[in-house]
Amino acid sequence: MKINKFLIINAIFLISFSKLYCEENNKKGLKSPLDNRFFSIGLFSSADSIKTSVNLEFGFKLFKFNNFEMKSYTSISGSKIYDDNPNLYELGFMEKLTFGGVDEYNDKVSASRYGFIFASFGFLSFNADKSGKVLFSKPIYWEIGGGAGFNINVSKHVGILLEFGGGLHMVVDGKNLGYPKKINKAGFGRISLGARYYIN
Repeated sequence: MKINKFLIINAIFLISFSKLYCEENNKKGLKSPLDNRFFSIGLFSSADSIKTSVNLEFGFKLFKFNNFEMKSYTSISGSKIYDDNPNLYELGFMEKLTFGGVDEYNDKVSASRYGFIFASFGFLSFNADKSGKVLFSKPIYWEIGGGAGFNINVSKHVGILLEFGGGLHMVVDGKNLGYPKKINKAGFGRISLGARYYIN
């Protein structure tokens, strides 16, 4: 029974995905996302009211519809938490979805605008009592949020990333563990700056 469910799910997925392979000369409607900017690798830094992060990002285009695009970005992030403890760090993973205009380079510098939503989770590397803690064990840190961004296209393969956003973060059971209020549960604003490399 499990094999049949697996085959049915994969058949549905393949049928749905095959619909994305429309002819590229169609000027309107759903188009294939497999163009020269389908996949990207990014490196960017973020700063907010809680922490400073460095992020390694992997992105790909989900679909195009007329002048609308939706993309998925998965990031690995390392952060320094602002706290009295100078050794409070976080290792996390973030999933971000962007939606906006067509992102293309047409032989001149241009900017594409997009909105985004994200969710991330991570692991704090030290306990509130300042004793050492191995990563990938509790407590868990998570955040959700959104914002808007610009992809400034400087060449066929390179774009500069500039994003503004914010959200809510929380340390699971942070209050009982003794984490400060600003880390335990609070809203935050964030700015990000970096670059993306598009692979043909």
